[in-house]
Amino acid sequence: MNNDIFETIAPTDLRDFLKSRGWFLIEDAIKDGLYALNNDQYKRRQLIFPIDNSTVDYSDCVETVIHKLVEIENSSFHELMAALSEMKDDAIAYRIIDHRNESAYIPLNYALEAIKGAKDMLLSAAHSVLKPQIYHPKMNRREALQFLDKSSFRHTEAGSFIIKVSTPVKAMDLQDDMFKETPFVRQAMLLINYSVSQLIQAIEADTMEQLVATVKEEATPMLSSNICKALINFQDENSQADLNLNFKWAAVITKPLNTKDSIKIQSDYYSRIDDVRKELKSQEEEMDGMFVGTVEALLGDLDEKEQRVGDVILDLYQQDGESIRAKVSLKAEWHKRAIKAYENGGCFIRIKGKLLAGNQPRVMKNVTAFSIIKDSN
Repeated sequence: MNNDIFETIAPTDLRDFLKSRGWFLIEDAIKDGLYALNNDQYKRRQLIFPIDNSTVDYSDCVETVIHKLVEIENSSFHELMAALSEMKDDAIAYRIIDHRNESAYIPLNYALEAIKGAKDMLLSAAHSVLKPQIYHPKMNRREALQFLDKSSFRHTEAGSFIIKVSTPVKAMDLQDDMFKETPFVRQAMLLINYSVSQLIQAIEADTMEQLVATVKEEATPMLSSNICKALINFQDENSQADLNLNFKWAAVITKPLNTKDSIKIQSDYYSRIDDVRKELKSQEEEMDGMFVGTVEALLGDLDEKEQRVGDVILDLYQQDGESIRAKVSLKAEWHKRAIKAYENGGCFIRIKGKLLAGNQPRVMKNVTAFSIIKDSN
């Protein structure tokens, strides 16, 4: 085997990795330039390697230690080396279990959506750590983008289809981190663990209404509409794929308490997650400005001049790819344009006004402009 891989393993990293797995240092060996470690579970075994990685036989000694550990723990070399390479990282593995299809593939479009879900999960958690709220209209804060930049897409693991993302637990260079006991990355990963656990427990106990009410009243909510949306990205078009979130915690800091190593999301949970997402997102703030969308329904009546006026239902497009269902009352001139847009499905409209907060369809007031802007035909 090529020894290059063992040369890259730092002595202190290997020491810390072994300590995280129950091994302890023999201090007398340090003065001889060696790390020697024992383990109470394996009384007759000892692991020894040089402190100085420039020692001639350093890589040979490290290789011997790794293979001994593989034998002692009855694990695979690949699994052990992966754990060693990720010892400083907090990681989430998204295991997709497709009950329909035992073939060795998943649709490419679904894979892309799932990767986007993993990305948005990190962004959502980072924003909630920075500013806890139940909906983040824009996820573009510098610290959250830095968190994403520090994260890695790991090799796919054996077993179903696994998307694994990890982040060095001390990767962030936020000034506040040095004053906090828990690093920013760990806070974000814990938020994902706790909030998704909270969501799944509510679905299984049929207490979603209570959960939404509680989250809305919390001063620092962990669960957000954005986290729900990130999970929905893992739903396939036939709604037959379950999802397991498997967490691995960096060994270089204390493992958190009261966390779940694995959270299962059954395929039938997605519609309920979407219900929670909509309820949390309904608390958006008022928006005043220009909107683009389509006309979805005509609800108006004839006035005394036999002209149709009144309410129409619009779908207004947002920058995040979502749409907002809105109801607006239009005067005769604008209502006529709305009828034309509705009759021609290719028409897009532009409307200027104030979109009020509340459940969908949200009400739009103070309309000052309404026009057809595009015909796709």
